[in-house]
Amino acid sequence: MPMRRHVGPAVLLIWLLCAMEVRAERGARPQVRTVYQDPGPGDASEIYREVRERRVLEGLRNLVSDLRLPRTLTLRMAGCGGEPNAWYVPRERTVTVCYDYIRDVRERAPSTVTPDGLTRQAAIFGGLAQVFLHEVGHALFDILDIPVLGREEDAADQFAALVVLRLPPAKARRVIDGGAHLFRSFTAEETAVQAVLADSHGLFAQRLYNLLCLAYGSDRRAFAYLVDRASLPSERAVECAAEYGQAADAMDRMLYRHLRGARLGRGQIRRAFRWIF
Repeated sequence: MPMRRHVGPAVLLIWLLCAMEVRAERGARPQVRTVYQDPGPGDASEIYREVRERRVLEGLRNLVSDLRLPRTLTLRMAGCGGEPNAWYVPRERTVTVCYDYIRDVRERAPSTVTPDGLTRQAAIFGGLAQVFLHEVGHALFDILDIPVLGREEDAADQFAALVVLRLPPAKARRVIDGGAHLFRSFTAEETAVQAVLADSHGLFAQRLYNLLCLAYGSDRRAFAYLVDRASLPSERAVECAAEYGQAADAMDRMLYRHLRGARLGRGQIRRAFRWIF
């Protein structure tokens, strides 16, 4: 019986994060479309111009270029009438992120460096990474027909965290801290009413601690400050290495058969990181 070549979760997510060019077969239909919807005059127009210049959606397209997608995925940014939102529609196979969400993340970012050392740029960057990667996770689960045990919203959060945690430690820390800041800002506004408790998403406080736990579990030395500052309770921290290992192994097993198969190095990770955001 031939042996199956093992590819660890680190290699898998390196592939996923770092594909810098779409290697579509000649003559094949494009697997990922990008659409920047013009919001017209108003507050969103400046953000519209900026994300087009930065080619943010092209970065996300490159994020999934090493996966064999059986159907075309559309990545779209649009004005949403002032509503900060992002979603994935399975029947249309379309991810939509509102320009208004980007504005909201910017407004929640600190104007100066926080006592914990979080910069405004890191808060914006990390928050947006969480939003974009979460929605891409939903899309991949659907298009690749990946089974999800439990709430898909939790799995999408895990996907986003696992991708970020394959970055070099210093960059991963900044992005994780920025994502945590976004969750923390939502937590301050959340009330335990029925509509919130019944939502398909977990409470933002739970999502925050899950994110911090995955980070700490991935590298206890690099993320020791999360426990030292009491951001992550020590009672939860003892379980985090196992939680990270379980999540990373599950993602490896689910996505392995969909990979094209090119191994990429650390230098390409850093370039992809700058390119995407």
